[in-house]
Amino acid sequence: MGDLHQLFAELRASVPEGPPDEADFLFKHENLPMLPPQLKSDRIHFRRLDRAYNGWHRVDGLALYVDEQACRDLGLFLLACAFHDPEHCVLELGSAWSEVRRIVYRAQWPEDDPPVGLMLRPVTFRYFPSLTKKHPWLNESDVSSLPLLALSNEAECMVNDEEWRRRDTVFVESSVAGTVRLAELLLNAGCPWNKVREYELESDAGFRGVAPMSVELRLLLPGSDHWRAHHSEFEGHRTSE
Repeated sequence: MGDLHQLFAELRASVPEGPPDEADFLFKHENLPMLPPQLKSDRIHFRRLDRAYNGWHRVDGLALYVDEQACRDLGLFLLACAFHDPEHCVLELGSAWSEVRRIVYRAQWPEDDPPVGLMLRPVTFRYFPSLTKKHPWLNESDVSSLPLLALSNEAECMVNDEEWRRRDTVFVESSVAGTVRLAELLLNAGCPWNKVREYELESDAGFRGVAPMSVELRLLLPGSDHWRAHHSEFEGHRTSE
């Protein structure tokens, strides 16, 4: 099983990280690595959340704790998924502190069973390091271009409340545009000049940041209030591993 951060180390060093809009990088099939069926990382950590809106509407959420370098590696992983569309790729998360054990990407459509009509695939993505906001896509009207993340178990089968509470697998169900958009945010969030330490990708009940039916996502980097609040707990788990 390959290591995520080793796989993307060379590419990460080539991708500009600022200052904003000064240098660009052209992503294409040729410079994004083909993904093996399995990768691993011990530096990506999720905690399960839920949130109640208006006192009665409850939605699922995830808090993603990640350092800057790992944040950019996760963005590169999603770009490689979007461009190469592997049949099946699993990113195993090794930290005992993480309540999510794996991120799963599956091909949008099987090669032998394409959808009816036109299917588009990415050719290039020109990336500029750019300024970001806590709620990055407030004015987006095309919700199909937003990320869609599904929280389930590995078998995608839950028959009781206990199995629902123990969900530990995130499935990337976004459109290509949604996957690339999340990848771009992760690349920008991990830039050394970036001062935003916390991002809120909320459902339509809040400040829209994810596609319909997606879990909400809170992205937390070192220096954020939530990172500091959980730092001692996280460090305790890491020391014991």
